[in-house]
Amino acid sequence: MKILFYRYNSICEPDYILAFQKAGLEVVEITEEIYRKEIPPEERFRILLENITTHQPLFVFSIDYFPFISMVCQRVSVVYAALSVDCPVAEIYSSTIRNSCVRLFLFDKVQFYSVKDENPGNIRYMPLGAPVERLEAIPFPDEKEYDVSFIGSLYNEKDRYGALKKSGKLSGPALEHMEKLIEEQVKYPGLDIVGDGLTEEDIAALKTADPSFYRDADAVNDMDRYVTVNNYLGNHLTSLDRSRVLNLLAAELPEGSIHLFTRSDTSELDKKIIVHGGVESLTEMPGVFRKSRINLNLTSRTIQDGLPQRIWDIIGCRSFCVTDETPALGEVLESGRHLVSFAGYEELPSICKKYLEDSELREEIALEGFKAVSASHTVLLRALEIVKLILSEKLS
Repeated sequence: MKILFYRYNSICEPDYILAFQKAGLEVVEITEEIYRKEIPPEERFRILLENITTHQPLFVFSIDYFPFISMVCQRVSVVYAALSVDCPVAEIYSSTIRNSCVRLFLFDKVQFYSVKDENPGNIRYMPLGAPVERLEAIPFPDEKEYDVSFIGSLYNEKDRYGALKKSGKLSGPALEHMEKLIEEQVKYPGLDIVGDGLTEEDIAALKTADPSFYRDADAVNDMDRYVTVNNYLGNHLTSLDRSRVLNLLAAELPEGSIHLFTRSDTSELDKKIIVHGGVESLTEMPGVFRKSRINLNLTSRTIQDGLPQRIWDIIGCRSFCVTDETPALGEVLESGRHLVSFAGYEELPSICKKYLEDSELREEIALEGFKAVSASHTVLLRALEIVKLILSEKLS
């Protein structure tokens, strides 16, 4: 059996290609999106339609959701399975998610509950998984070189709200009101305060300030509010969070303890933080995880009830993970047994000090976490679940 895998060069794609192959499927890749950034819509339709006609796949698959794929698959009665690995993904609010061909899998429960009734039974909650099959093939170093490491963006390059404020394009009463909401929200997790307190005037001011504001007149939800809360204020709060927590750790832990691997601007960080630059996700990142005594996960604000891929990658490397808490965490992993979570950033320095001193407990938790994800939460198991669902539907 064949599947068509529509690619756009997500770092998660190779793991799912490998998983589907291990599941016994032939994977035909459509890669024009990677090598040709500006493809006219009509050509996208043609390329996909020709591949479906030629290969007669069991289903079409993509990481994240493409409305045009749904349109093509609906026309020719082929199942379209999409797995979201990012949040926010504005495209999941396209009216095309209502198509009967769609099988959409979302890892964030807030995201899932916001759209599940648009296509009952065909939009499902599915946690992400550890790419154990790939990671186990990589020779890992045993020695530890870094005390506390964080790999990821500081989000300042994604902070469009901050850029609009700095440029003066966003100003006046709307800016003052949003700044008050941010000042209050930064004390608490999530996005509830900014989401509930945002006015129509705030949204209108932001849309006027940024001509590139995402618009979809055919969306199933109010996209203006969603985009403002997530793409602007959520990213801004994430940027504030990450700089704040790294500076807090640098102030509380011995100099040279904090290692940051990022391509973001680090000019506002404490100079005691050792900045290494970015690493390649598939080839270099696993080695950093293994060489770190403590690996931090600092979840983006826009992921409100889900486990980001970073957690699965860390634990899949048999490495020790410290993460902020999320309601979804306890459903799949146990804090203190498989990883360690913290409720507030003020707890983090003492947690890091404790586990830097207790290497035996740290390694025990890392091993238990690896055993748990290997048994129940791998990318292969997620891929098998998708295949099993679609095959059972075809046989029923």
